[in-house]
Amino acid sequence: MMSNDKRQDILQATLELISEHGFHGTPMSLIADQADVGAGTIYRYFENKENLISELFRELKRDLSRAMLAGFDDGVVFVEKVRALWLNTLNYCIQHPQEMLFLEQYHSSPYLTPETEEESMQMLAPIFAELQTAIQTGMVKDLPLEIYFVLTYNFAVSLAKYHIAGKIALSEEIKAQAFSVVWDAIKA
Repeated sequence: MMSNDKRQDILQATLELISEHGFHGTPMSLIADQADVGAGTIYRYFENKENLISELFRELKRDLSRAMLAGFDDGVVFVEKVRALWLNTLNYCIQHPQEMLFLEQYHSSPYLTPETEEESMQMLAPIFAELQTAIQTGMVKDLPLEIYFVLTYNFAVSLAKYHIAGKIALSEEIKAQAFSVVWDAIKA
């Protein structure tokens, strides 16, 4: 049996190549070359390209979810939970630009299935539960979930992109100011 290192090599090669060339510009043969494995080796771990891409998405989404939820603890007031969540998202995107690009591409691609979308939502269930409570108690505005995504997650991703591109320097002070904009937009 092959080691899990080969599987990780294949996933890493896929991430790098798709970030650079997109889904359609990344054939399995290129992934095999980049991962330094035979083409047949990929099929020992993944049924096909679609399965490989979905598995990479699941792995990256788990990593992002873990990073986002750091500091999202019971006993912390809701605004501090939101601050931790937002800053964690922003910092993850800055520190993992390829992962951020892949996740964005995946969400806009035909590879996104109802199953992977549901799994993604389940990973973030603690956030949704807290948000529901905050809405019911009048702490935040009663908005559709999609608007919360735009005001929080999408804003963090956009800021990270500007920072990575060198268009804005995100000091701790600017991050704090940006979060206050987020909080002002959602608080009741």
